[in-house]
Amino acid sequence: MRNIRNLLYLMNFKISHIFREGNVCADWLANKGSHLVGYEEIDISNLDLSFRGMLLVDKVSLPYIRHG
Repeated sequence: MRNIRNLLYLMNFKISHIFREGNVCADWLANKGSHLVGYEEIDISNLDLSFRGMLLVDKVSLPYIRHG
C-alpha cells in the first residue's frame, strides 16, 4: 500500500469514492463480471435491456433512480 501511495503521489493522482448510483453502468458491468465463469463478449447488438436503458439515461446525463 505504501508503494502504491508513493506512486500515486508522484503522479499527482486523486482517488475519490463514487456511489454505485453515480455510475450505474460501471456497477452493472462489475456485477456481471463478478458472476461470469468464463469469457463473455458484450456487444451493442446483444445488450441486456436494463443495461441498454442505463446507457441511454447516462448518455443524456440524467440521474439514474434505482427501482425495487
